[in-house]
Amino acid sequence: MTDDDLEALLSEFTDRVEQQFKQPEESDETDGRSNDLPAGAVHLDRSFVSEYLDELIIAILFRCDEANGMDIIREFTHRFGVQLSPGTVYPHLHSLEAEGVLLCQERVQTKEYSIDDSEAAAAYLHSVLSQLSCLEQFVSSTVQEFIRERS
Repeated sequence: MTDDDLEALLSEFTDRVEQQFKQPEESDETDGRSNDLPAGAVHLDRSFVSEYLDELIIAILFRCDEANGMDIIREFTHRFGVQLSPGTVYPHLHSLEAEGVLLCQERVQTKEYSIDDSEAAAAYLHSVLSQLSCLEQFVSSTVQEFIRERS
């Protein structure tokens, strides 16, 4: 890989990171994402949401206490601008329930999910945050070093 290739790759990465925190213009294409986000909500790439779906479901349930699958799907659209299908979300709910992370309560017409062991779920999310923080620090320092070397 040449210096030009690496520079282009780092530039693309930087643009993607900046896009994560940019509120889209009315005319921006959204790739199926909602533009009606509340204050404080952020657009996340669908691939990022897919990669961290379990963690995001747990975080949403911490905020909601209890929700059915469609409520969780609406939260993804509302908070992150990503529209997920039931075929994407429900397998994760069932898997988290089977692992003992979530508790499922049968209601008359739906199933309500909640956190089963809040201490274990919080520890799990803390671990993920710690790893993401380390990744952010590594990537950030790598980009800064690269820019400093080229200046």
